[in-house]
Amino acid sequence: MSHEAGLRIGDDVRVTGGPFTDFTGPVVALDPDRGRVQLTVDILGDIHTIDIPQSDVVRAG
Repeated sequence: MSHEAGLRIGDDVRVTGGPFTDFTGPVVALDPDRGRVQLTVDILGDIHTIDIPQSDVVRAG
């Protein structure tokens, strides 16, 4: 799991660790002081905002 520096709000990312592994979605908030990122993901047809460690995301692509 690599730390992804330089993320911006709106970037599409893929989750690489934890219970949301392989989910993708856009970044909606960043908290660099805590090393956290919030993104929205589609879970069974519902959009949810999740807050996970920034080290558990990489840019989708």
